[in-house]
Amino acid sequence: MWFVGKSELLSLIQRHCLDEVMPAFSDHRTLRKNSIVYRPDESSEHVYLLKSGSVRLYRLTEDGQEITLAFVKAGMIFGDGDVLNQANYSHHAQTLAPSMVCYIRKQDFKDLLKRYDVINQFVLRNHYLRWQEAQQLIENLSLHDVRKRLTNILVMFSGQVGTACDYAEHGDAILIDLPIAQDKLAEFIGTSRESVNRHFSDLRAEGLVDMRERRIVLTPAFVSRFIGRTQALATV
Repeated sequence: MWFVGKSELLSLIQRHCLDEVMPAFSDHRTLRKNSIVYRPDESSEHVYLLKSGSVRLYRLTEDGQEITLAFVKAGMIFGDGDVLNQANYSHHAQTLAPSMVCYIRKQDFKDLLKRYDVINQFVLRNHYLRWQEAQQLIENLSLHDVRKRLTNILVMFSGQVGTACDYAEHGDAILIDLPIAQDKLAEFIGTSRESVNRHFSDLRAEGLVDMRERRIVLTPAFVSRFIGRTQALATV
């Protein structure tokens, strides 16, 4: 029950109704970093609620390039679109950090949608927002140079896994609360590790980013230039 308040989905259900829905959320599994939660060729038997950690959703192109569709943070659901519309999953889901995932059976999830209109509306909104995010990521890959792709994905990270930075010298900075290796960051934006390293070093030299304990810090200068203070406050 400790994660009810952290899950937007479960927080929509009135407290007196929780006892009757919680059995559907009883299958909890601990996954290591880089674990595949599901693949496109697998039958869509579950919807997933991320209790802790982080997950990336992506597709593979014909030439093997990974196209990131979305990042999932704790409290969010994923895999729901495929369960409702397709027999198999349409993309990969992979953990970016050690994660705890709640597995919800397809039929149990469909029953929740029938019983609670507020959940139905939430899922529809979630689909739309994730579609928007996927379009932005695809546009980022196809239309921009490497530096712009890098800053764009850092902005997206700030919304998905960003927290107010507790390093006093950074002021109103944002900590990307996820250790991301540069080779993985290169995969996300469709370039080489060397290119990411070069552009990240430039951003760091300009005072736009920093590193703390293998995590990226977006400095006040970055927030001001690429995010804006109002949006940043809403993010964190």
